[in-house]
Amino acid sequence: MLRWSALAPLFLALSWSAPAVAGPLNPWGAHVGKGVVAVTPFVYVDQTPGVYPLIYGQYGVTERFELLAGVGATVTPGVSFDTVELMPRLFFSDTTAAALHVTYVPGDDGVTLAPEYHGVYSLGPIELTTNVGWGPYVGGSGFSAGSAYAIVAPEWYFTEASSLFLEINPEIDLVDYGGVAVDRFYMELVPGVSTSIAETHYFAVGVGIPVTGFDPTSIYAGMWYSIAFGGE
Repeated sequence: MLRWSALAPLFLALSWSAPAVAGPLNPWGAHVGKGVVAVTPFVYVDQTPGVYPLIYGQYGVTERFELLAGVGATVTPGVSFDTVELMPRLFFSDTTAAALHVTYVPGDDGVTLAPEYHGVYSLGPIELTTNVGWGPYVGGSGFSAGSAYAIVAPEWYFTEASSLFLEINPEIDLVDYGGVAVDRFYMELVPGVSTSIAETHYFAVGVGIPVTGFDPTSIYAGMWYSIAFGGE
C-alpha cells in the first residue's frame, strides 16, 4: 500500500472497493450470487486536482466462491497505469468471507498479498459492513510487513433501496524503518449515501476526511456505479 504521503487518504481508499450492491464507498460486502456478473467503475477526485478511475469485474463462480479483478489509473495530473488487483473470495455463510487481495503496481518487482476477512451484519434498517486485513509486500527486494487495516461501516437504510453510511477506516503501518520514528497510525472517516434502482443499478458517493494529521487539502471525493446481470 502507498502510505504516509499527502495523498494517503486517497490511496487508502484505492486499496479497497465497494461491492455490486448498494452499500458504503470502500468495503467489499456480500456475495453477488452464482452466475452473476457485476461491473463497477469508480472515480476518486482529490484537490490536486487529481482524478483516479478504477474498474472492477466480479463473478459468482458458485454460491460460495467468487472472483474479482480490477485495474486503476491516474488521468490527471499526468496519465499512468497504477494498479492491477485480483481477489478470490470464499464465503463461509451468506454474509462472511475470507479473501486474498493481491495487488500489483506496474514496474514493481513484487506484489502485496493481503488476507482479508469480510462481513456484513444486519439488524432491521441498520447494516454493518466490515473488512479487516493485513497487507505484506513480497518481492525480489524482500519482504515488508506492510500494514494492518480495517473498514468498519455502519449504514442506515432510510428506504428499502437507499442508505446513509459512515466508514471508519483505521490503518497501522507495520514496516520496519530501522529505528526511524514515523507516524504509524492513520484513520479517516467517510460519510456518504448509496442507493439502488430495480436491484440492478447501484450507486454510492462519499467524502474522505482525514482524522489523524487533519489537513483540509487532503479531503477527497469518491463515487462508484455498479451494474449486475446474469445469475441463476
